[in-house]
Amino acid sequence: MKIREATSLDVSAIVDMSAKFYATTDYRHIADMCADTVEALAKTLITSGIMLVAEDAGEIIGMAGLYIGPFMFNASKTSAYEVVWWVSPDTRGSGAGKELLLAIEPAARAKGCASVQMLALATSPAHTGAMYERLGYGHSETAYTKVI
Repeated sequence: MKIREATSLDVSAIVDMSAKFYATTDYRHIADMCADTVEALAKTLITSGIMLVAEDAGEIIGMAGLYIGPFMFNASKTSAYEVVWWVSPDTRGSGAGKELLLAIEPAARAKGCASVQMLALATSPAHTGAMYERLGYGHSETAYTKVI
């Protein structure tokens, strides 16, 4: 298995994985996933954010995408904000998720980020928060969403 930066050649696989990921989230109750929107997002993360893929035997089995933007309380600092971190269910337990997570910090540091913010969705595996904490992340926020 190899972790690498995504390229434009990976966009189709990223959109396909995103559809599988999105179907497991509560965000599906807000709107259907739009493949064109996700394609544009993937291209943006590849060019001006962080978009990593886990590849095994030529097949993309996981991804991590983060938006890079100003830190909300001091624009002189930039931060990386998770958009997606997902591994195909049939390859979970392979270490791809952890390897993607470990690759995020050096990628963010290389792009000048002062911090990384990762999320745990209500539908995330129960061990997600514990994994973040083992790797040095502190619990900083809990979000709630209401469909209006």
